[in-house]
Amino acid sequence: MIELFALALVRAQIAAAAAVLLVVILRPSARRLFGPRRAYGLWAIVPAAAAAAFFPSLAETMEIGDPARPWGAWAGKLVLLWLAGCVVATAVLVLRERLFHRRVDKGQAGPAVVGALWPRIVLPSDFAQRFDAREREMITLHERTHINRGDPIANLVVAVIGVLGWCNPMIHLASVLVRIDQELACDATVVALRSDIRADYARALMKAQMNASASPLSCGWATHPLILRVSLLNRREPSLTRDIIGFLTMTFLAISAMGTVWSVAPRGPNAGDLRPGLAAQIDPYTGAIVWVQAKR
Repeated sequence: MIELFALALVRAQIAAAAAVLLVVILRPSARRLFGPRRAYGLWAIVPAAAAAAFFPSLAETMEIGDPARPWGAWAGKLVLLWLAGCVVATAVLVLRERLFHRRVDKGQAGPAVVGALWPRIVLPSDFAQRFDAREREMITLHERTHINRGDPIANLVVAVIGVLGWCNPMIHLASVLVRIDQELACDATVVALRSDIRADYARALMKAQMNASASPLSCGWATHPLILRVSLLNRREPSLTRDIIGFLTMTFLAISAMGTVWSVAPRGPNAGDLRPGLAAQIDPYTGAIVWVQAKR
């Protein structure tokens, strides 16, 4: 059982990395054709592709090709190493959150939404002095839009995926890019609701940009590239037809990613080969790895 899990874990990391690369390539075109909200939806491809790796592949279902050699004792060591990394990554995440909440308590962080399950808006102590009434209204609307869109829950999911993929550099890249796309999608939603606020909205962004606070789980008002966000405010909202096509396209890509991973994943070892106590040894004459029954 441990060996099958190790195999699925490696497959999931490879599938997730390939899916992130695909999203990185597609997101500029998706943003241009379907708008920032649908481009943000592209990131559903990554967990979909990774999840597909935990199901028996087409080759395993149809028994196509030669089965892979068992990993023996290496499988358990690999899983233990991955679990240790998950513990360290979780500790770092908790530490970052605690440091951020200390800044919140001192009035040095925000505007932002904190709390995944019970979100609330936090504001800096100088909020009323730094922003006028019009800007305060827009910032509050932006943060409430994050809550209505379910972005705090999405950030929790991203953080969990980051912990599970601590060894995958493409997951770390995705953790940064998905937050950028999330802010662009939220900006687009707010401007679609209030099309007359574009200029004031951009000014409020520029005021807050230098006072941004970072947190893995929060939705910050101005924690991402200013020039990109302001430039996208001037773009026209995609039509309803294009928006529907974008939704269907993102759904199709996510399902296709799962199908691709399922169909191309190689065949794993046969269940009958996964005998307990199987260990890897190197043949002293040929240098080949052979599998023998471990001594007890």
